[in-house]
Amino acid sequence: MKTKSGKELYKIGIGSYGIGGRGHRDMDLTEKLNDQVYIDGLVYSLEKGMNFTEIALGYGHGNSLKLFKQALDKSSVKREDIFVTNSLYSRDFSHIKDAKKDIEDFYIIMGTDYADSTLVTQSLLLKFGKEKIYHLLHNLLDSGKTRCVSISNAGINTIKEFKEEFGDKFFAHEGHISFEIRAMQDEGIFDLCGGLNVVNIIWRPLRRNETEKLNWELLVNLSKKYNKTQNQIILNWMVYMNYYPMVMSTNKQHIDENIGSLDFKMVDEEYKLITDFRPPNYIPHKIDWESSVGTPLVNMIKDFENKN
Repeated sequence: MKTKSGKELYKIGIGSYGIGGRGHRDMDLTEKLNDQVYIDGLVYSLEKGMNFTEIALGYGHGNSLKLFKQALDKSSVKREDIFVTNSLYSRDFSHIKDAKKDIEDFYIIMGTDYADSTLVTQSLLLKFGKEKIYHLLHNLLDSGKTRCVSISNAGINTIKEFKEEFGDKFFAHEGHISFEIRAMQDEGIFDLCGGLNVVNIIWRPLRRNETEKLNWELLVNLSKKYNKTQNQIILNWMVYMNYYPMVMSTNKQHIDENIGSLDFKMVDEEYKLITDFRPPNYIPHKIDWESSVGTPLVNMIKDFENKN
C-alpha cells in the first residue's frame, strides 16, 4: 500500500499519541505543551519525508488530529502524499453510533473525503461484535471513504479471519515490540502478518526512551561500534525486520536522530542477537489474545518498567 499519490511509505512513522496532550477522552490530559511546539515538530517531520501516521480522535481529547491538520496545512506536503490511518478505540465509545460520528468528524477536521486506512482494535470487535464492525468497514470501503482497513493488538485467529474477510484491503496490524517486551513476537503474530502481506506497524517502539536508560550491554556495544544512539540501533533493527515503527517527537534533534537510524547497516549476526535477546529471568506472559483476557500489552510494559 502506498499514499494516494503513489509514494512509498517512509520506514518510520509519526507517532501521534501525546500530540496535544497525552490521554484519551476518558483520561485527564498530561504532559501538554504549547500547541505551536507540536505543530512545528509535525511540520519538520513532514518536510523531512515522514509520510505516515495513525490518529484517533480520542487522542488528546481531539487535539491530536486538529494539530496534525494545522501542521499539514502549514507544510509544503499535500494530503495525497501522506498516509493517515483513522483509529477507532473501544474506550472512546459507549455506542457504535459514537464510532460512526468519529469517522465523520475525521473527514471534517481533515478537510477530506477519505482515510487511507480505518483501524479497529480487537477490543472494539469484542465490544460491538464482529458482524457490526465488519459491516461498518465494508461500507467505508465500498463508498471510497477508506482506502483500506487495519486492526491492532489482535490475536492470530482474529488476524487470519480479518484477512479472509478483507483480502488485499487489509493493510496493517499495529502491535507492540520493543527491546524487552516480546509477547507478540513470541506468539508469532509478526511472522504471521509478514506471511499474509500485512504490514507490521509498531507502537511505542522505544518505550518512550525508557529502554535507553537501562543501558543493556548489547545495545551499548552496538551503539559504540556504529557510533549511533541505542534508540537508533533499535529502530534500525526494526526496519531490518521489515517493521514500521512509529515514534512521537516534537524535538527536531530527536527527529533527526530517528531519521539517522536508517543510514547504516549492521551485520546479520548482530540483528539476530537483538531478535533473540530476552531480559534476564524472562518469563513469557500468558495472554488470551482472542478475548483480551490476561495481561494487556500496555500493563505488561508498565509492569516491566515498575520492576526496572
